[in-house]
Amino acid sequence: MKVRKTMSQEYRMPEGGQESYGKRLWHLWSPLILKMAIGFGVSVLAAGAFTIIFMAKNPDLVNQAAMDQNKISDLYQQLMGEILNVTTIVEGVAALVTIPVLLVMFHRDRMRERMAGIVPNKKAPLWKYFALILMVLGISLGFNNLVLIGNLSSYDAAYEQTLSLLYAAPFAAQIICLGVLVPMCEELVFRGLMFKRLRERAPFWQAALYASAVFAFLHMNMIQMIYGFLLGIVFCYIYEKYGSVKAPVAAHIAVNLLSVFATQFHLFDWLLQEPMRAGVITVICAAVASSMYLFIQRIEEKPDLPDAGEGSAARV
Repeated sequence: MKVRKTMSQEYRMPEGGQESYGKRLWHLWSPLILKMAIGFGVSVLAAGAFTIIFMAKNPDLVNQAAMDQNKISDLYQQLMGEILNVTTIVEGVAALVTIPVLLVMFHRDRMRERMAGIVPNKKAPLWKYFALILMVLGISLGFNNLVLIGNLSSYDAAYEQTLSLLYAAPFAAQIICLGVLVPMCEELVFRGLMFKRLRERAPFWQAALYASAVFAFLHMNMIQMIYGFLLGIVFCYIYEKYGSVKAPVAAHIAVNLLSVFATQFHLFDWLLQEPMRAGVITVICAAVASSMYLFIQRIEEKPDLPDAGEGSAARV
C-alpha cells in the first residue's frame, strides 16, 4: 500500500531512493557550487574585458607603467578601483546567467517529488503575500535601526566596505541587480534547492538552520552574517507556510529594495538625526512584524489528502 506524504511532515525519501553519502553531499551542495562557479567565470570575463577597455582608453598610463616599473602598482590600483566600482553590475549579470540553470534544477526536483508520491504544501493565495512583505520590511528596518542606534557598523570595517562597493553603481543598476536579480538567484539556491533538499531528510528547524547558516556565512562580515542568518530563517518559514518559492523571492526582493531606496534617499541619515525617532520607528516595526507573523501562522499549509478508507490506498 502506497501512502502519500506531505511536505509539512518530517519524512525520508523512499528506501529505493537511498544514495551514497558522496552523492547526497553533491545533491545538497551542487546548486551553491554551480552558482559560485558561474559567478567566478563571469567575474573573470568581466575583469578581462574591463582591463582591455581601460588600457585602450588610457594608453599614456600603460606606456608610463611599461617604462617605469614603479608605476605598475599605481596602474593596477586604478584599474582595480574601476573594476570594483562595477561589482554590483557584475553580480547582477552573474545572477542573470545563473537563474535559468537553477530553475531547471528546481523543476527537476519538483518532478522527482511527484514521482516519489510527495504531495506539496498548499500554495497560499496571492492576496496573503501582503503579510509576508510587511513582516520582512518590519524586521529589516527594525534591525537596521538597531545597528544605527548601537553604531555597530563602526566596529565592522568589512561591512562598511561591502556597502560602499554595492552602492557605488548607478541607482537603476542597483534596483535591477541588487533589488531583483541577486535575490531571485539566492532564493533559488538557498531556499528553493538547498533548504528544500534538506527537508527531504530532516525536520523544518534542522533544514532551516543549516541552510540559513550557509547563507549567512557567505556574506563574510559580522553584521550581514547575523542579519542574513535571521532573515534566512524567516525566508525558510515563509517558504514552508506559503508553499511556493515565489514567497521567499518576493520577501527577499522587498528587503533588498528597501535597502537600495533607503540608501539612495538617505532614510537612515534622517533617522539618525533624532535617536528617539529611530527608537519609535523600531517599536512600530516590531509591532507590525509580530502582527503579520500571527497572520501568517494561521495559514494552513498542509494539503487536503483524500481520505483512504479501509481496504483502499491513496494512489500516486
